[in-house]
Amino acid sequence: MLYNYINMMNHGTLAELLFPTRCAACGLYAGRLLCPSCTARLPYIRGPVCRRCGKPALYEVEECEQCRGRVRRLDFCRALALYDDPMRSVIHRMKYGGAWRLARPLGYMAATTLAPCLEGSTPCVTHVPMHPRRKRSRGYDQAELLARAVAEALGLPHRVLLVRTRHSPAQASSDLSRRRENVRGAFRALAGGGLPPEVILVDDVMTTGYTLSECAWVLKKAGVGKVLACVVARDLADGGLPGR
Repeated sequence: MLYNYINMMNHGTLAELLFPTRCAACGLYAGRLLCPSCTARLPYIRGPVCRRCGKPALYEVEECEQCRGRVRRLDFCRALALYDDPMRSVIHRMKYGGAWRLARPLGYMAATTLAPCLEGSTPCVTHVPMHPRRKRSRGYDQAELLARAVAEALGLPHRVLLVRTRHSPAQASSDLSRRRENVRGAFRALAGGGLPPEVILVDDVMTTGYTLSECAWVLKKAGVGKVLACVVARDLADGGLPGR
């Protein structure tokens, strides 16, 4: 099923003959955004996880030592894969290499990890917003594109519920100790039309969880009851496997 999602973004036949598509992971002219070999090699997260932060665990836990007190405003998180190659290269291409079309297949694949956990609920899908200045510079907000794909895959509505009010350094360029301050007070909820009781919050990568937790806090303060996070990749830079 995952491989079928990758094929959704193929070029037309003539365009592909003239300008063949490179695989975002290995760079070969595969005619697909991700070739079958690299799709199979993505470091998918399978097995038990920490329910709150989505990190792989030796056994399922509600909250692990690494996320306790850090992402307490999130109710739940699921990640498609680890932030390791070839996924790291794919996300880098999507964010910084202009490969925005990768967002749709990645969003569809991420949705498959979350779907079994929804238990018949119909939350609204939203995303961690990019600052308008950065979005103008990049030309797109990859988290928004991912969220629209997740919503489409799950048959759920997508709404823009948050706005970033302060331009801050990219989290990837900051050390772990500064990430919380980077996002503190950086988001505001958009209350137009009322806020849904349950929200799926989508982003590309989760490392410390400070950004997702800050967004969840803003949404809950504005009236949202439950916030679930869905990310493409989980970075283990802040610690090893919980549950030891």
